[in-house]
Amino acid sequence: MNLRLMGHESSSDLLADQLGTLEDLRREGKLDLVGISEAGADTVRRACELVDIAEVQNSYSVVNRSGEDVLELCMGREIAFVPYFPLGSAFSGGPRQLAQDPVIAGVAERHGITVTQVALAWLLSRYERMLVIPGTSSVAHLEENLAAVDVELDESDTAELENATQLGDPLAAAHT
Repeated sequence: MNLRLMGHESSSDLLADQLGTLEDLRREGKLDLVGISEAGADTVRRACELVDIAEVQNSYSVVNRSGEDVLELCMGREIAFVPYFPLGSAFSGGPRQLAQDPVIAGVAERHGITVTQVALAWLLSRYERMLVIPGTSSVAHLEENLAAVDVELDESDTAELENATQLGDPLAAAHT
């Protein structure tokens, strides 16, 4: 197995136990990398003290930056970051919600691209180890997503996108 993700916040003892088991499997050659998912910054720090963390997968997008502290931590430690819900969540409207945001729509219009491409390009511009895995429902949709790699947002675009409506973490809202 190439990568095993451990999900959800855990107590310190449970985290140490789970990561210890994964590290044993890694040493035995049964998996190559260990990652964590849905983890706050404190959990990422504790995990890094226990094992070599290859990636963190958390909810993050142009409309949900609630995990900015985790991204900053990953950047500082050169840990890959995989945002789930990179286009916003279906729980909060997803790409339709992006299209309704005047800031995102304005950047898209100026560049002659879709709001989805703006959202993906914004993520890719944030960190060189950002691994974006958007869902797709057709070949055309896949091609649209791939074209976001060629989008170059300038400083004024990224500054403007800082004002995009923040919808927050849809999973956190669902758990409250």
